[in-house]
Amino acid sequence: MLPHSVATHTYTQRSVRMAHLPLLTDAEEAIDYYKSQPHSPSDPITAHVIRILVQDGYKNRDIREALGIEKVYTVTHFIRVSQALTDGEMELWFNNPDRITLGHLRAIAKLDFPTRESLLRKLLVARSPVHEFESIARGDTQEKDVDIARFASTMSEVTGRPTDIRFNKKRKNGTITLNFYDLDDLDDLCRKLGFIPSEYF
Repeated sequence: MLPHSVATHTYTQRSVRMAHLPLLTDAEEAIDYYKSQPHSPSDPITAHVIRILVQDGYKNRDIREALGIEKVYTVTHFIRVSQALTDGEMELWFNNPDRITLGHLRAIAKLDFPTRESLLRKLLVARSPVHEFESIARGDTQEKDVDIARFASTMSEVTGRPTDIRFNKKRKNGTITLNFYDLDDLDDLCRKLGFIPSEYF
């Protein structure tokens, strides 16, 4: 039995006319616009509105009360992102909300503009999970050196199961991922690693 494969989707950029974020002049207009939306406002719109509220002196509690947002940390994330991004990055997010998420932006908000923009452009071509952006923001390398790749390949051949090794050159540590095929195989793998499930469950 082979492990399930994950389909890779390729996104082709096409020449399309960019939509623009609404022009909102002050906090009152921004709040009215936010509340007038027929459905729950998108994350880019919410960030755009919160950016204006912050510029007008609104604090986290004021924003939550004005927009009806319950979670403190939710507003904190929006404030952090909205204050870090340039107008161009906000527009890019607004036009590609299915590919660029608040999680991606929160992860890289503190990076310099050229790095952020490059990462966001890459998202338009190939999807990347948020944890990869978090890893990049921490300074972890995404590259596998030749020796590590050969080690993973040989280990996979010897153990008979797909093996992935992620190695952080800077910290000299990493992770090993071993695939299993079913619950019996998982049990067998645990035993080989010295963990006997029946002794704990």
